[in-house]
Amino acid sequence: MATLKLLSSNLRTRPVRTGLTVASVALAVSLVVAVTSGYTSAEGVLFNYLASVFGSTDVQVTHGTDWRKGMPSSVVDRMRADPLVATAFGRIEAEIGLLDKDGKYIQAVAAELVGVDRPVDDDIARMALAGGKWFDTRTGDVAVIDQRCAELLKVGVGGTIILPAPGDQKRPFKVVGICNKPGFFADKVSSVYVPIETAEVLTGRKNEYTRALVRLHAPGKAGEFVDRWAPLVKAVDADLRLRSAKDLRKEMDKNIQGMHTLSMLGGAVSLVSAAFIVFSTLSMGVAERQRTLAMLRAIGAVRGQVARLVLAEGVGLTLAGAILGVPLGLFWAWLLTKWRADFFTSGLVVDPAGIWMGIVGAGAAALFAGIIPAVTASRVSPLEAMTPLARPASFRVAIACFFIGLCGVAFDTVSIYLSGASADVKFIAHFAIGLPGIFVGAFLIAPLLVRATDLLLAKPVARLLRVQPRLLRQQLSGAGTWRAAGTAAALMVGLAVLVVLQTVGHTMLSGWKLPINFPDLFVYIPNQRIPVTDMPQLREIKGIKAGQVTPLVIGTPGLGETMSALSIALIPDSTMFVGIEPDKALDMMELEFREGSVAAAKEALKTPGHLIVTEEFRVLKNLHVGDKLSLMTLKGKRDFTICGVVWSPGIDVMVQMFDLRGSMESRSVFTVFGSLDDARDQFGWNSAFLLAANMEQTADRDGLLKQIKEQLGDRGWKAGDTRKIKQEIVAGFDRALFLISTIAFAAMAVAALGVMNTLMASVRSRQWQFGILRAIGVTRDQLLRLVLAEALLLAFVGIALGLGVGLLLSVNAMGLSRVTIGYVPPLAIPWGMLAFGTGLILTLSLLASLWPALTVARAQPLALLQAGRSAA
Repeated sequence: MATLKLLSSNLRTRPVRTGLTVASVALAVSLVVAVTSGYTSAEGVLFNYLASVFGSTDVQVTHGTDWRKGMPSSVVDRMRADPLVATAFGRIEAEIGLLDKDGKYIQAVAAELVGVDRPVDDDIARMALAGGKWFDTRTGDVAVIDQRCAELLKVGVGGTIILPAPGDQKRPFKVVGICNKPGFFADKVSSVYVPIETAEVLTGRKNEYTRALVRLHAPGKAGEFVDRWAPLVKAVDADLRLRSAKDLRKEMDKNIQGMHTLSMLGGAVSLVSAAFIVFSTLSMGVAERQRTLAMLRAIGAVRGQVARLVLAEGVGLTLAGAILGVPLGLFWAWLLTKWRADFFTSGLVVDPAGIWMGIVGAGAAALFAGIIPAVTASRVSPLEAMTPLARPASFRVAIACFFIGLCGVAFDTVSIYLSGASADVKFIAHFAIGLPGIFVGAFLIAPLLVRATDLLLAKPVARLLRVQPRLLRQQLSGAGTWRAAGTAAALMVGLAVLVVLQTVGHTMLSGWKLPINFPDLFVYIPNQRIPVTDMPQLREIKGIKAGQVTPLVIGTPGLGETMSALSIALIPDSTMFVGIEPDKALDMMELEFREGSVAAAKEALKTPGHLIVTEEFRVLKNLHVGDKLSLMTLKGKRDFTICGVVWSPGIDVMVQMFDLRGSMESRSVFTVFGSLDDARDQFGWNSAFLLAANMEQTADRDGLLKQIKEQLGDRGWKAGDTRKIKQEIVAGFDRALFLISTIAFAAMAVAALGVMNTLMASVRSRQWQFGILRAIGVTRDQLLRLVLAEALLLAFVGIALGLGVGLLLSVNAMGLSRVTIGYVPPLAIPWGMLAFGTGLILTLSLLASLWPALTVARAQPLALLQAGRSAA
């Protein structure tokens, strides 16, 4: 009871500090809840969408090597007769071009036609509709389109769209519904859903499905059903594949299982910042109540009671913050789902684990943050009740903490670069010990850094703000060393996270370079291939350098010449084969050979069964010149001989940027080069994915494109400039990286409350001093600048820690990547973003200091003297 009274009295005595600490904890917990629930909402969108595509059925049958190949509808008919089967139905999936209202192809737009057997196929109806309803017929000129398709065609429910039909015909369809797909899926591949029999006509697939879905009376017997039907289905087509729902969900989990981990790590950043603020608050309280604590010891309080009082204060503040933070975090997440309703089509999905992490994590942070203040409080001697001021921090303690912190910081670097442990052990050690060791170690280094900053920078900062250096000296490194260290550590967390995200991100991007000699132009037709027979006419186009145009035939062995976006998302490591004309393409691309040579590769590729692989592919597969690589051809698996290893992360210009159906994943790592002859003879590909061309200096790109359309017809031709693509990639990457970095900015905002808290305590502890200064003629403006100068010193300590820790984490992250994947570009430090982060810390610190500075500047000298006497 006595402890509760003392705790309540202390919190009521300092309402501003209590409020700021509770606010900082609440903001930190709200960030945890918002981030985790936001990611969970995204997971819900993905699962709902994938379930609508794959179906929530118990078993599926698809073609195992090419998603576009079909199966006889008789397979589904036979399955319906099985006693275990409740429902069986098929779908038809095919690529399709989109036509505008004038019947012309819309360029650079990928679309997928899906024929559904309604109303039997009720799985598709799980996809939410923004308007209209699903059709309930097997035939008819009606369609449901996604929101992106509706936007492109400028059509709503009740409107009409035009779809290409066999024989160059164009067929109108009435839009009866508009479905909501996740924004990033809809942006890459627009979908058009039509009745199954109508799809048969549009695709020429009479009595044929590309996917069969089966729902069982007893879902638990899916394994038995698959085992029994697998040989029967393979007797129809050896490449047909049966998968149970368990297998499908396992694949779905595999591709998005990292989302939860990422959200937890993002939330943990704000909790670390809050822990340092709680520590700073408790340290202030111990320093200011040194006489009170000593008097408690003098009247019989034991060390344990004093320590528990300090810990109880920290837990109480944190619990109050957590209670406020949980609903606040849910509110942030709800706002996010409303703001980006086009993506969060499933609305807000609350993550209970994130809520518990916020509450329990905040409690753990409070206990951890209270250890040093509690120990300090328990060591107060009863004789110190006679001391009017708090005891300055020991320099020897700061030195000891510095060396202990140095060991904690160094552990991660030593374990990654100097230990002989396996990659898995290094990975676990990095996250389990290395990362916490760096942050805790930096915090232990902070007290000595505070003293050094006070010694070296107090005078220049005082002169900068035109205050007396003697007044500023020892404002941080006196009795408030530990509170300053805690606040600086809170500032450090946000800046360090920003530095590591930006540095690692830009380092990986720096590996994506266009060689000096790269084709000027890539010509392609969205959703269509270019027959190789068109090449003679294309070579006659004016503006193209003589002999400087070549076809690129691209496909995936075993899966066909192109895959859907969904297929690529689920099979991100499939090998991509690029068929080239060796003499032309190798000269135009000017690849850097890491093994072999251009001349040797040209000759080898003229002989069937040879390949060039990328350096990244070599590292991942441990393959060298002369080694064999097996690929699935028309005649089964065949061994290809590697005749060269090249370095060019920019290869994905050809494979990636123009295949909008596959633009969700970078493909350069898994790209191999072969000859056009092998593409035709081994895989049956005789059409180009795109054309690479070099232009005459005076040639006009738009004019060249116009000539192609005139000579070969308007098929939706499009040309891409590699330089423009590079700029678009970099700009898009920077936007995404900046969005991810909002976690760091949020941590900085949490830390700003800690700066305000620290300065409020500093001002309160020096009210008597400020009163004397005002009485002898120091102006209000001078006092205001004095507090601002103290905030600058705090910011400098936080910046030094943040930059140091962020760069160390970046170096260690690159070292860990080198151990795990082998390929790491040279470290690229984004100095501009680091300068932005540094400026943001300075700005937030100064803004946070305005309230304390204005408070003391506006107070009357007598009020300051009276408050100072009362505090003493």
